Amino acid sequence: MTGSSVVPVAVPVTRPRSHVEPRCPVRVGEPCTLCVPGATGPRDCGLVYLVMDDDELRAALTENRRGRRARRAEPPDAAPSPHGAPLTGSGARPAG
Repeated sequence: MTGSSVVPVAVPVTRPRSHVEPRCPVRVGEPCTLCVPGATGPRDCGLVYLVMDDDELRAALTENRRGRRARRAEPPDAAPSPHGAPLTGSGARPAG
């Protein structure tokens, strides 16, 4: 052998896996907490099945999601204060 030949070898690049937390389709905006015994996530949750199988409950859930999206789309100053009407300059609340 009069020379060494080097063969390149592909080395797999390992990346840390990201953890995806499933969201509960019934409790909008909350993570799945496995509240139903035996469930491993929303895909086999009895509560999710019952809500999605019932036309009225599914419609109510859809309205809940729409309302939540609409509230998120509002600018912060347009949202009502959780403490009621703002105080006037005299410190008293407006009559009404």
